[in-house]
Amino acid sequence: MSTSTKYRKDEGWCSKSLLRNYLYIFNFFFLCGGIIVLAVGVWSIIAEHGFVSLLSNVSYPLTSYLLVSAGVLVLIASVIGCCGIKKSNRCFLLIYILMLLLVFLLEAKAGILAYIYREQAYQDLKSYLNETFIESYGTDASKTDAIDSLQREHQCCGVVSFEDWNASQWKREGIAGRNEVPDSCCKTESPECGIRNHPSNIYYSGCLRKLSTTIKDHLGYLTIAGLGLCILQIIGIIFSTCLYIKLKNPDITDL
Repeated sequence: MSTSTKYRKDEGWCSKSLLRNYLYIFNFFFLCGGIIVLAVGVWSIIAEHGFVSLLSNVSYPLTSYLLVSAGVLVLIASVIGCCGIKKSNRCFLLIYILMLLLVFLLEAKAGILAYIYREQAYQDLKSYLNETFIESYGTDASKTDAIDSLQREHQCCGVVSFEDWNASQWKREGIAGRNEVPDSCCKTESPECGIRNHPSNIYYSGCLRKLSTTIKDHLGYLTIAGLGLCILQIIGIIFSTCLYIKLKNPDITDL
């Protein structure tokens, strides 16, 4: 093959110099996307911390941790990618491609898990939350704190309504004392404010629908963050693979 033929072969949209430019641009957006994914994952972990012990399914917290892992990997991969592009180092580029694939898989798994659990969240909570409220309040310290936190934050009382507390172990075993409902049900909380279950004193609506709505909203954001950014990884894998292949032949003229 003549030199002119080699030169023409490297011209156009897939020349090494253009591929480097494409990858620099991609890497910038990749880094921004990774920061977003990391932020969404951390936000979700912090937001769910108060009531995660009330969930029977691990899909929700697992999704958050997968996104945090993907975000951290993006930060590392971005540095390796820049080094590989700048130095035209095939070893760095290969590591970069493999990390892009790993990030793609983590985000895809997180997005799919979030989407699937989003459809199941209400039924899962309906079957498990009532049992947790009735059997664990007052006997399990971590779940008691989680329930109190949930009722305060969402301004609710019981699972479906405040009357759920009448069947609770907390009430049956006399742990409640004179209280009709936990103090966390009160609109203005104070010691033994749960003695009066009048609507002027406590919240009448249950926590099931409010918690279900919150979880569905969170899972919606996690689905978008996970699946939405997968497209970005595909573009990066294509460009970096093209450059990796180009660098295999050092004789081609670099424009």
